[in-house]
Amino acid sequence: MREWNWMRYVLCLLAAAVLCGCGGGTKVVIKQENYAPAFRAGDFGRLKGKTVILDNFTNQAANTKRSGYYSADNKFYYETTKNLESHIWYCFQKAFQHAGMKVYDQSYGYYGYHHPYHPYWWGYVPPPARQQGAFKDAVEFQLVLTSMTDQECKFQVLLFRKGEEKFRKDYTVTLPAPSSQDPKELENNAYRLIDQMVAAVFRDKEFRKVF
Repeated sequence: MREWNWMRYVLCLLAAAVLCGCGGGTKVVIKQENYAPAFRAGDFGRLKGKTVILDNFTNQAANTKRSGYYSADNKFYYETTKNLESHIWYCFQKAFQHAGMKVYDQSYGYYGYHHPYHPYWWGYVPPPARQQGAFKDAVEFQLVLTSMTDQECKFQVLLFRKGEEKFRKDYTVTLPAPSSQDPKELENNAYRLIDQMVAAVFRDKEFRKVF
């Protein structure tokens, strides 16, 4: 009887472990240092040399977690090495630089407007900060993430100049379902989703007009 009870106990533990693993999805680690913009910089030549301050990126997507997001079928979990909004921020920084833009974070050209331990204020969208010197005419770029899976991303972009909102628009970008379950391909698929986000913004004539 004791042996049977022990076997039942072990089986219950194994079943619980399997259920927990299924609920979380197979993990795919994505790193901002591995992201390399794949779009042609020449396609967005009008933005070359323009100055932009990458300001607050905020995650308001209910279908994500603090450090990642799920595949559309919930079978995979794309885990970032930083907070999700921070991961996207650094990828956008790379993408904007790839396009030839002069990119600064919000700790540049400001009168004391940054967190004492971290240059970005995650979690909410603050009002634009005061700018000085060479940055007085620079455009501030803010992004709010509203939904994200490996096949679709919804987000809002806001642009400010001299403390005034000049642009606000919602975007939706999509990708086909991954053609395989190879971890490396899934990782690369995550980086291509970032490319789609950036390209959607860069292609927008109203966005470019602000610069």
